[in-house]
Amino acid sequence: MESSGKRAIFFDLDDTLYDHLVPFRNAVREVIKPDESVLDVLHLFDRVRYHSDQLWPRYLQGEFSLDETRVRRMEIAFSEFGIHLSREQATLVQEGYIGRQYNIEMIDGVLPQLTRLMEEGHVVGIITNGPVDHQMSKIRGLGVDKLIPADRIFISDAVGIAKPNPEIFAYVNRITGTKAEDSVYVGDTWHNDVVGALDAGWKMYWYNPRGREPIAGHTPTYIFRNYEEFAALPIV
Repeated sequence: MESSGKRAIFFDLDDTLYDHLVPFRNAVREVIKPDESVLDVLHLFDRVRYHSDQLWPRYLQGEFSLDETRVRRMEIAFSEFGIHLSREQATLVQEGYIGRQYNIEMIDGVLPQLTRLMEEGHVVGIITNGPVDHQMSKIRGLGVDKLIPADRIFISDAVGIAKPNPEIFAYVNRITGTKAEDSVYVGDTWHNDVVGALDAGWKMYWYNPRGREPIAGHTPTYIFRNYEEFAALPIV
Protein backbone atom coordinates (compact mmCIF):
# COMPACT_ATOMS: atom_id res chain seq x y z
CA MET A 1 0.00 0.00 0.00
CA GLU A 2 1.53 3.32 -1.04
CA SER A 3 1.05 6.55 0.87
CA SER A 4 1.43 8.71 -2.29
CA GLY A 5 3.25 11.35 -0.30
CA LYS A 6 0.50 11.61 2.30
CA ARG A 7 1.08 11.22 6.02
CA ALA A 8 0.39 8.14 8.06
CA ILE A 9 -1.68 9.35 11.02
CA PHE A 10 -2.44 6.71 13.61
CA PHE A 11 -4.38 7.11 16.85
CA ASP A 12 -4.31 5.39 20.20
CA LEU A 13 -7.74 4.09 21.27
CA ASP A 14 -8.20 4.27 25.06
CA ASP A 15 -8.40 7.83 26.40
CA THR A 16 -7.60 9.22 22.97
CA LEU A 17 -10.72 8.39 20.96
CA TYR A 18 -12.98 7.96 24.00
CA ASP A 19 -12.75 8.84 27.70
CA HIS A 20 -11.73 5.76 29.67
CA LEU A 21 -12.48 7.50 32.99
CA VAL A 22 -16.26 7.46 32.56
CA PRO A 23 -16.79 3.65 32.70
CA PHE A 24 -14.19 3.36 35.48
CA ARG A 25 -15.80 6.00 37.69
CA ASN A 26 -19.24 4.45 37.26
CA ALA A 27 -17.95 0.98 38.13
CA VAL A 28 -16.22 2.29 41.27
CA ARG A 29 -19.37 4.11 42.33
CA GLU A 30 -21.44 0.97 41.93
CA VAL A 31 -19.14 -1.39 43.85
CA ILE A 32 -17.31 0.76 46.39
CA LYS A 33 -19.61 3.79 46.81
CA PRO A 34 -16.64 5.99 47.80
CA ASP A 35 -16.71 9.43 49.31
CA GLU A 36 -15.55 11.35 46.23
CA SER A 37 -14.94 14.47 48.28
CA VAL A 38 -12.02 12.50 49.73
CA LEU A 39 -11.11 10.01 47.01
CA ASP A 40 -9.61 11.49 43.82
CA VAL A 41 -11.04 9.05 41.29
CA LEU A 42 -9.03 10.56 38.44
CA HIS A 43 -5.77 10.03 40.33
CA LEU A 44 -6.88 6.51 41.23
CA PHE A 45 -7.65 5.81 37.59
CA ASP A 46 -4.21 7.06 36.57
CA ARG A 47 -2.65 4.60 39.01
CA VAL A 48 -4.77 1.74 37.68
CA ARG A 49 -3.49 2.51 34.19
CA TYR A 50 0.07 2.81 35.49
CA HIS A 51 -0.06 -0.60 37.13
CA SER A 52 -1.74 -2.06 34.06
CA ASP A 53 1.27 -0.92 32.00
CA GLN A 54 3.66 -2.33 34.62
CA LEU A 55 1.93 -5.72 34.70
CA TRP A 56 1.34 -6.03 30.96
CA PRO A 57 4.79 -7.45 30.06
CA ARG A 58 4.25 -10.19 32.65
CA TYR A 59 0.90 -11.00 31.03
CA LEU A 60 2.55 -11.12 27.59
CA GLN A 61 5.19 -13.49 28.98
CA GLY A 62 2.47 -15.80 30.30
CA GLU A 63 3.17 -15.17 33.98
CA PHE A 64 -0.40 -13.96 34.60
CA SER A 65 -3.66 -14.64 32.83
CA LEU A 66 -5.49 -11.64 31.40
CA ASP A 67 -8.13 -11.79 34.17
CA GLU A 68 -5.45 -11.98 36.87
CA THR A 69 -3.59 -9.03 35.36
CA ARG A 70 -6.73 -6.90 35.33
CA VAL A 71 -7.76 -7.73 38.89
CA ARG A 72 -4.24 -7.28 40.29
CA ARG A 73 -3.96 -3.78 38.86
CA MET A 74 -7.15 -2.87 40.75
CA GLU A 75 -5.92 -4.36 44.02
CA ILE A 76 -2.54 -2.62 43.82
CA ALA A 77 -3.89 0.79 42.77
CA PHE A 78 -6.68 0.90 45.34
CA SER A 79 -4.29 -0.14 48.12
CA GLU A 80 -2.19 2.97 47.38
CA PHE A 81 -5.24 5.01 48.40
CA GLY A 82 -5.79 3.05 51.60
CA ILE A 83 -8.63 0.99 50.09
CA HIS A 84 -7.88 -2.70 50.48
CA LEU A 85 -10.21 -4.52 48.14
CA SER A 86 -11.11 -8.15 48.63
CA ARG A 87 -10.54 -10.32 45.57
CA GLU A 88 -14.31 -10.33 45.07
CA GLN A 89 -14.54 -6.54 45.19
CA ALA A 90 -11.60 -6.10 42.81
CA THR A 91 -13.23 -8.55 40.41
CA LEU A 92 -16.55 -6.71 40.58
CA VAL A 93 -14.91 -3.35 39.88
CA GLN A 94 -13.05 -4.87 36.95
CA GLU A 95 -16.17 -6.55 35.56
CA GLY A 96 -18.20 -3.36 35.89
CA TYR A 97 -15.44 -1.35 34.25
CA ILE A 98 -15.05 -3.75 31.32
CA GLY A 99 -18.79 -4.11 30.82
CA ARG A 100 -19.26 -0.38 30.47
CA GLN A 101 -16.46 0.00 27.92
CA TYR A 102 -18.62 -1.27 25.08
CA ASN A 103 -21.25 1.43 25.57
CA ILE A 104 -19.06 4.45 24.87
CA GLU A 105 -18.96 7.57 22.74
CA MET A 106 -16.14 9.35 20.96
CA ILE A 107 -14.59 12.37 22.61
CA ASP A 108 -16.01 15.62 21.21
CA GLY A 109 -14.36 16.52 17.94
CA VAL A 110 -12.79 13.15 17.19
CA LEU A 111 -15.12 12.07 14.40
CA PRO A 112 -14.79 15.27 12.33
CA GLN A 113 -11.00 15.03 12.55
CA LEU A 114 -10.87 11.36 11.53
CA THR A 115 -13.16 12.17 8.62
CA ARG A 116 -11.14 15.23 7.60
CA LEU A 117 -7.83 13.41 7.62
CA MET A 118 -9.19 10.54 5.57
CA GLU A 119 -10.78 12.91 3.07
CA GLU A 120 -7.40 14.62 2.70
CA GLY A 121 -6.01 11.26 1.62
CA HIS A 122 -3.85 10.45 4.62
CA VAL A 123 -3.33 6.86 5.79
CA VAL A 124 -5.43 6.92 8.98
CA GLY A 125 -5.60 4.09 11.47
CA ILE A 126 -5.35 2.85 15.06
CA ILE A 127 -2.50 1.33 17.08
CA THR A 128 -3.66 0.07 20.48
CA ASN A 129 -2.43 -2.29 23.18
CA GLY A 130 -4.70 -5.02 24.46
CA PRO A 131 -6.58 -8.23 23.70
CA VAL A 132 -8.04 -8.38 20.20
CA ASP A 133 -11.66 -9.16 21.09
CA HIS A 134 -11.76 -6.54 23.85
CA GLN A 135 -10.27 -3.75 21.78
CA MET A 136 -12.38 -4.59 18.71
CA SER A 137 -15.53 -4.54 20.83
CA LYS A 138 -14.68 -0.98 21.85
CA ILE A 139 -13.85 -0.02 18.28
CA ARG A 140 -17.20 -1.39 17.12
CA GLY A 141 -18.94 0.29 20.05
CA LEU A 142 -17.57 3.62 18.84
CA GLY A 143 -18.45 2.86 15.22
CA VAL A 144 -14.84 3.41 14.18
CA ASP A 145 -14.82 0.07 12.32
CA LYS A 146 -17.25 1.60 9.81
CA LEU A 147 -14.79 4.41 9.12
CA ILE A 148 -11.29 2.91 9.34
CA PRO A 149 -10.48 -0.20 7.25
CA ALA A 150 -9.61 -3.37 9.14
CA ASP A 151 -6.12 -3.44 7.63
CA ARG A 152 -5.33 -0.13 9.33
CA ILE A 153 -6.30 -1.31 12.83
CA PHE A 154 -3.32 -2.74 14.72
CA ILE A 155 -3.87 -4.41 18.11
CA SER A 156 -0.85 -5.48 20.12
CA ASP A 157 -2.03 -9.00 20.93
CA ALA A 158 -2.64 -9.67 17.22
CA VAL A 159 0.68 -8.18 16.14
CA GLY A 160 2.65 -9.81 18.96
CA ILE A 161 4.37 -6.51 19.83
CA ALA A 162 3.10 -3.92 22.32
CA LYS A 163 3.74 -0.21 22.80
CA PRO A 164 6.13 1.30 23.83
CA ASN A 165 8.28 -1.12 21.81
CA PRO A 166 9.10 0.93 18.70
CA GLU A 167 8.92 -2.24 16.64
CA ILE A 168 5.12 -2.06 16.57
CA PHE A 169 5.37 1.32 14.84
CA ALA A 170 7.95 -0.06 12.41
CA TYR A 171 5.62 -2.98 11.72
CA VAL A 172 2.77 -0.57 10.90
CA ASN A 173 5.06 1.28 8.48
CA ARG A 174 5.97 -1.96 6.73
CA ILE A 175 2.39 -3.17 6.41
CA THR A 176 0.98 0.18 5.21
CA GLY A 177 3.87 1.06 2.91
CA THR A 178 4.59 4.26 4.83
CA LYS A 179 7.78 5.74 6.29
CA ALA A 180 8.57 6.68 9.88
CA GLU A 181 9.55 10.22 8.89
CA ASP A 182 6.12 10.67 7.28
CA SER A 183 4.18 9.22 10.23
CA VAL A 184 2.28 10.86 13.09
CA TYR A 185 0.98 9.19 16.23
CA VAL A 186 -1.75 10.68 18.41
CA GLY A 187 -2.02 9.35 21.96
CA ASP A 188 -2.41 10.25 25.61
CA THR A 189 0.01 8.17 27.68
CA TRP A 190 3.59 9.25 28.16
CA HIS A 191 5.35 5.89 28.41
CA ASN A 192 3.46 3.92 25.79
CA ASP A 193 2.53 6.63 23.31
CA VAL A 194 4.99 9.51 23.55
CA VAL A 195 8.09 7.42 24.22
CA GLY A 196 7.13 4.60 21.87
CA ALA A 197 6.30 6.79 18.87
CA LEU A 198 9.28 9.12 19.25
CA ASP A 199 11.70 6.22 19.69
CA ALA A 200 10.31 4.81 16.42
CA GLY A 201 11.10 8.06 14.62
CA TRP A 202 7.48 9.17 14.32
CA LYS A 203 6.09 12.63 15.01
CA MET A 204 4.10 12.62 18.25
CA TYR A 205 0.97 14.67 18.99
CA TRP A 206 0.33 14.30 22.71
CA TYR A 207 -3.34 14.51 23.74
CA ASN A 208 -3.10 15.99 27.22
CA PRO A 209 -6.57 17.17 28.33
CA ARG A 210 -5.71 17.15 32.04
CA GLY A 211 -2.53 19.21 31.85
CA ARG A 212 -0.04 16.56 32.90
CA GLU A 213 3.60 17.59 33.08
CA PRO A 214 5.96 16.23 30.41
CA ILE A 215 8.73 13.89 31.56
CA ALA A 216 12.33 14.64 30.67
CA GLY A 217 13.93 12.68 27.88
CA HIS A 218 11.32 13.05 25.15
CA THR A 219 9.64 16.05 23.54
CA PRO A 220 6.27 15.67 21.80
CA THR A 221 6.01 17.36 18.42
CA TYR A 222 2.80 19.06 19.56
CA ILE A 223 0.65 19.03 22.68
CA PHE A 224 -3.10 19.61 22.50
CA ARG A 225 -5.87 19.65 25.12
CA ASN A 226 -8.91 19.05 22.89
CA TYR A 227 -9.72 18.24 19.30
CA GLU A 228 -10.51 21.85 18.47
CA GLU A 229 -6.84 22.56 19.18
CA PHE A 230 -5.84 19.46 17.23
CA ALA A 231 -7.77 20.72 14.19
CA ALA A 232 -5.57 23.83 14.11
CA LEU A 233 -2.27 21.92 14.20
CA PRO A 234 -0.24 21.40 11.04
CA ILE A 235 0.22 17.80 9.95
CA VAL A 236 4.01 17.82 9.70
